[in-house]
Amino acid sequence: MHDEALNRWQRGWSASRGWTDFQCIDDVTVVRIGEPERRVEYVATEQHATAAAHLALTDCNPPGTSWLTIAAGAADRVAADLRPFEIVRTEWLMTVRLADQVSYPVPPPYSLELSATPSVVEAQVYEYGEIAATGRMAILHTGAVADMIQTDPAHRRRGLARAVMTALGHAARCRSATTAYLAASPDGRRLYKCLGWTTLTPLVVARTSLTSSR
Repeated sequence: MHDEALNRWQRGWSASRGWTDFQCIDDVTVVRIGEPERRVEYVATEQHATAAAHLALTDCNPPGTSWLTIAAGAADRVAADLRPFEIVRTEWLMTVRLADQVSYPVPPPYSLELSATPSVVEAQVYEYGEIAATGRMAILHTGAVADMIQTDPAHRRRGLARAVMTALGHAARCRSATTAYLAASPDGRRLYKCLGWTTLTPLVVARTSLTSSR
């Protein structure tokens, strides 16, 4: 049901993280990450969860390093079906029309700086030379994906994440993006809803068991 949105999110998420090695196998997107604790990620909709699980269970990676992200209308049911995988967390795939995202200014005494590569815009919020909040947005044609929106604990509840999202959204629109996507944590989901984002589907994030004999 959300195949296109999931695909757009995965492409932008991969671009944001610099993961360029991915392909589609049996309607499952295989992202070869190559990190010690996360060698590969299998991204699929709920109808292809079984195929994703099979790929993860039969690859040659060490236990605990093959991950799944499944767009699931019923997160609890999918989590139960994914045993013996370890369920890491549930996120939410969200979207917004960038023209409709609510705007927030950078509050004083903070300042914001943007930097960019051809496909990724990064935002950093400073207070007296120290980084207080960061975020990035990958821009691919008319789509954009927000990623790694983070605020230092000492600077939370001051509207910095909202200011970062405003700046990233404006930069994306200046590059002809019209629609944005992201994967939100429970806390992030509340923030993005206040900015006008809507939830498309839960994302069940799991990995192979650390105790699996494979």
